[in-house]
Amino acid sequence: MPNTLSPDREDLQYLQNRTVPRQRFNHSESVNDATGEWLILPAGVGDVLVSIAPAAGSARVEYTQDDLAAVKDGSAEGKPWSVGDVNSYTDLLMVNAVTAIRCVASGGSTEFKVTA
Repeated sequence: MPNTLSPDREDLQYLQNRTVPRQRFNHSESVNDATGEWLILPAGVGDVLVSIAPAAGSARVEYTQDDLAAVKDGSAEGKPWSVGDVNSYTDLLMVNAVTAIRCVASGGSTEFKVTA
């Protein structure tokens, strides 16, 4: 079952900003030599900073533009992010114009983080 990018409940700083109240979103997971679960990006969340840090081997981020039903039933097609497979820490600011993203790790454990 896919995850959903969720608000950071401990971040209350946005309550102090009267001009543009904006809640932060965070997701972090370790993917060990596998294809991770899809992370659904909620509508209305702007750009997302995506980072991966392979401890060994290589990793990449995949995204899908398929609909939510395909993500939930496991039939969504993943497309690799623009930097391809990497073997060291890499981050990329991605426009939230996709349905979901995931990490694919080969040869070891990878830390996968998404913030918005």
